[in-house]
Amino acid sequence: MPALDALVPLIHSPAVEQQLTSRYYDTPDCALRRHGMALRLRHEDGRWVQTLKSGGRVKDGLSARMELDQPSDGATLDFSGVPDAALRALLESPEVGPRLVHRFTTDFRRTAQRLDYPDGTVVELALDRGEVRAGDAVAPLSELELELLSGNPDRLRALGSLLRRLLPLAPESLSKAERGYRLLPDCAAET
Repeated sequence: MPALDALVPLIHSPAVEQQLTSRYYDTPDCALRRHGMALRLRHEDGRWVQTLKSGGRVKDGLSARMELDQPSDGATLDFSGVPDAALRALLESPEVGPRLVHRFTTDFRRTAQRLDYPDGTVVELALDRGEVRAGDAVAPLSELELELLSGNPDRLRALGSLLRRLLPLAPESLSKAERGYRLLPDCAAET
């Protein structure tokens, strides 16, 4: 696309494609969501990764959240690697830990391109296309995601502005987890 020629000098490696499937967990009464957390097991590149996301803020479609990844066997939730003792205690408490169940799934194809700026800033530009499923409820997933891997956050903002000028895009503050929660009748009212 000629309009995106400004990105060509930032590309030094081929785009990477992968199929990503994530199972999100919460209690039947959505305790993690009430605490502003999302917990998933994601299958990527032949391995499982457990991710806990918590807190943060969203402004103009840009989010900043705590994200804790650790290897997983794909079947067991393990909170021993959570460095915050109070957070680990909550996750392992009788009200949360033993009540965690698979609530919804995201399944999408990601095409990711790394952008390397001359100042050392690195941004990942990823196109995600697939769906979110909770039981029989299904919602399409189609989003362009920008992630600052290192460097100057102003580069991320400028890239977002450029893409919005060149493509029919709008900032979205809903995470993939939030899209899944909206499909759950027992959690949807909490949005």
